[in-house]
Amino acid sequence: MNKKKINVGILFGGKSAEHEVSLQSAKNIFEAIDRKKYNPILIGIDKSGKWLLSDDSKFLLNADNPKLIKLNQTANRVALVPQSNGKITNLSNNAETGSIDVVFPILHGTFGEDGTVQGLLKPADSPFVGAGVLGSAVGMDKDVMKRLLRDAGVPIGKFITLKSGEKIPEYKTIKQQIGLPCFIKPANMGSSVGVNKVNGQAEYLRAIKNALQYDTKILIEEYIKGREK
Repeated sequence: MNKKKINVGILFGGKSAEHEVSLQSAKNIFEAIDRKKYNPILIGIDKSGKWLLSDDSKFLLNADNPKLIKLNQTANRVALVPQSNGKITNLSNNAETGSIDVVFPILHGTFGEDGTVQGLLKPADSPFVGAGVLGSAVGMDKDVMKRLLRDAGVPIGKFITLKSGEKIPEYKTIKQQIGLPCFIKPANMGSSVGVNKVNGQAEYLRAIKNALQYDTKILIEEYIKGREK
């Protein structure tokens, strides 16, 4: 007796600066997923936030070039309807166009890893892979995460939080309190977007300016030498 395949909605793309990273991740998962058990359904989110039901064979443009990879936007706009048991609705004609058993969010950065999508799926009664709303939100905000770990007695590296509009700490203060080299990064981004390693004064203000392009809150962190593979 053949078991019914599980319809997995692969949700990817998104509005964050890590849009292209998410496209690459979705490509890897789509190619690796076990087709004997799962039926992948591709829903790409463009940079404006539109949800697009993508064709399996052409959901990406320039798929083999990470620098030029793009979401193919010649797809139908869709929505997951709350309390509909995972039904997908075509927004052009309000017709049902399939259903999803579980959502696999492959969204990187804001509007994906930060609990926003998880919060959308929860009241819609749509099961999803990964952490819930609180875990996602706390894990995304590195400032909040570090404070919670510190208060729980977990050893963490030294850090200073800086918000947009606040006075920038003097370089000598950072050198004394955090040490060099140090890392400057957005509080709410992932991958390596907006992250800079600072070795000297000339790089310090440039790194702060760069990080503030991606978030209104940034971290200046202690460098801890570790292993890389």
